[in-house]
Amino acid sequence: MTDPMPRLICATTVPFDAAGDLDAAGLTRLFQGLAESGIGDVFTPGTTGEFTTLDDGERLAVIEAALATFGPPHVYAHVGAASTRQAVALARRARDLGATRFAAITPYFVAAGPTATADYFRSLAEAVPEGEFFVYVFRDRASTDVTPTEMAHLATISGIAGAKVSGLDTPSALEYVKAVPAGWPVYSGNDREMLRFVRGGGQGAVAGISGVFPEPFIAAAAALDDPSTTDRALAAVQTRIDRAVDLTLTGDFAMLKAGVALRGLPSGPLRIAVEAPDRVAVDRLAEAIAATA
Repeated sequence: MTDPMPRLICATTVPFDAAGDLDAAGLTRLFQGLAESGIGDVFTPGTTGEFTTLDDGERLAVIEAALATFGPPHVYAHVGAASTRQAVALARRARDLGATRFAAITPYFVAAGPTATADYFRSLAEAVPEGEFFVYVFRDRASTDVTPTEMAHLATISGIAGAKVSGLDTPSALEYVKAVPAGWPVYSGNDREMLRFVRGGGQGAVAGISGVFPEPFIAAAAALDDPSTTDRALAAVQTRIDRAVDLTLTGDFAMLKAGVALRGLPSGPLRIAVEAPDRVAVDRLAEAIAATA
């Protein structure tokens, strides 16, 4: 590893202008705003960043802006694609921009089997041998699954440095932690379960809600790294995380975009086709964000 592994990685949104084009200037302001709030590491552009709606040039622009603000050790440049060819090309171009840590969702739309999935990640690692690659598993969205046993095999590939597992409860996510070598970092994409997952042996969380409510997640990361933290203090932090998760309707895309805008950061419309957020829910979110100002 080139740098100590964090407890919290923020899965960022991506701002668009009123016409739906990538807001390049807004990207810089967004990342600077996140950094000023205390966020130290970002995963971008991933699911929360609507990566499936971005062309390759836009994805690289997002990565380049993140690198300029956070620096290479703190950016997990998401280069996953439906094909190995596209993912490898993105990884090489992101490397040329300065990226050293990468994430790649499994091949998606058509479910890949274990051999094809291993070949995909091996090809990425061989294409950028100096890089650290993190396996991103989100079966419900990508259709491709990676079992804990299969993850243990991926962990043996040189350059495959960790994993993020999304859409799972904590007991299921911890099966991956048990399967891989000790110290090999596994992150959960379940924001609400950050504390329980780490206390069970996981490394941390890749949390989209931390882009709207960074404070409770930053507090959770600090509490987990402080051996003097009491169970009562952890319970208090969990209450704050639960409220953040509930206010964003468990990380609803539209609510996350609304929340980023309510924090005064560039956001814009969604490109993905989802329903508009409930007005009452947005009003509650606005009141909560105003109370933290």
